Amino acid sequence: MSLRGQAIGGVFWTVADAFVLRGMTFIASIILARWLGPSEFGLVGMMTVFIALGTTLTDSGLTASLIRTKERDQRDYTTVFWLNLGMSLFIYIVLFFSAPYIALFFKQEVLVGLIRIYTLGFIISAFSAVQLAKLTANLEFKKIAKLNVPGTIIGTSIGLVLGYYNYGAYAVVYMYLSIQIIQSFMLWMMSNWRPVFSFSKDRAEYHYKFGYKLMLSNVIGIVFQNIYDIIIGRVYSVKVLGYYERSHSFNNFPISMITSVMSKVTYPLLSSIQDDKLQLGIVYRKILRLTFFIVAPLMTIAAAIAEPLFQLMLGDAWLPAVPFFQIICLSTMFFPIHAFNLNVFMVYGRSDLFLKLEVIKKIVIIGSIVIGFYFGIYGLLWGSVVTSYISLIINTHYSADMINYSQKQQFNDMLPILVFALISSGGVFLFNEYVQFNLNIVQVILGSILGGVTYLVLNYLIKSEPLMYSISLIKEKIK
Repeated sequence: MSLRGQAIGGVFWTVADAFVLRGMTFIASIILARWLGPSEFGLVGMMTVFIALGTTLTDSGLTASLIRTKERDQRDYTTVFWLNLGMSLFIYIVLFFSAPYIALFFKQEVLVGLIRIYTLGFIISAFSAVQLAKLTANLEFKKIAKLNVPGTIIGTSIGLVLGYYNYGAYAVVYMYLSIQIIQSFMLWMMSNWRPVFSFSKDRAEYHYKFGYKLMLSNVIGIVFQNIYDIIIGRVYSVKVLGYYERSHSFNNFPISMITSVMSKVTYPLLSSIQDDKLQLGIVYRKILRLTFFIVAPLMTIAAAIAEPLFQLMLGDAWLPAVPFFQIICLSTMFFPIHAFNLNVFMVYGRSDLFLKLEVIKKIVIIGSIVIGFYFGIYGLLWGSVVTSYISLIINTHYSADMINYSQKQQFNDMLPILVFALISSGGVFLFNEYVQFNLNIVQVILGSILGGVTYLVLNYLIKSEPLMYSISLIKEKIK
């Protein structure tokens, strides 16, 4: 199959995995939010940073190194497997004994049991990390999507049953843990690879030389990505953290799905053409423009319809979360672009630069938090918007030379898309202000249609390249 065919096929099946299967988890979490309320999800938010940190430390950047390695053999796979498993056991033990201190920090004793159960997922995922890396490296996204089906269906069902019987935050924990168990089991059973009792010091050094810098970068990124959960959970009430957690999760679902889809496909894809800088630059430019063409209107229109959307999906009890969500939409709009730029550093083995830039960006975040804290929780949230845009400037500056795609060219390609998205969402804001319907679902649907049609028409008038490319892909599929 051609490179273009592999990319399109990879995107299709990764989209199916992300938006259909993970969409089921997202819908289940919405139902649980209506049943459980903000305080229970505030407890989930308090654990988020520790779960994310544990996941990153367990992997240590090793699977990313495995994917980018052109000549992989049994020594690579087996060594990474035992490293991941050993690290997962170590991290679980550390968090098991740290759980009481974490609970004391947040003044929530119930966190002790929640953390000790939730973190079992590190060990479970480590058993199938290599199998998943092998499938990803070979662009077998169709197989990954199919293997994820049983876990998603069973796991979300368990979560909903426990939520219905009022198990509180444990319903959310057991839902995600059940999904991990079944998905790992499916990956293990359907893979023809098995570890052997051997370990290569040379391969361990090779993969850690690349992976540890990536791991440190990710650790820094996760701490600062979740620092708002930590600050809000410590300074404000668990209910306020619940509002923030759901707002962030609502926003994070489409953003993380799009970023995950494109990153999973583009990282092995760009790695396969890393020796052809010209070709890599052309492919990267198409990916960036097409992704931002989708993300920009999605986030701005979502912010415009936030109030009727929250009333419809979560109920009136969650309305204080609406302004949180609207600000976060502006903050995360460029996250997929951040991810693509960072993928370039990984493709060329520049994990050292990856780490250096993460340190610089986190210094900027610290400054924004110190300033924003004096203006309350909204000051913190607006500070995250500013730091997101500064991070974009930093990332695009350093990736430009690697792919012959200058920072100015990247900004020029994104500018008209952003302008049209803002115009379209502005129209939706005015529509919601002056045209009111009794049913929130009608308000959401009509507002979305108005914003979407306006955006597409504006792009069609100038024959924007991402729109024309999308139309050509659709025509190909129809023929």
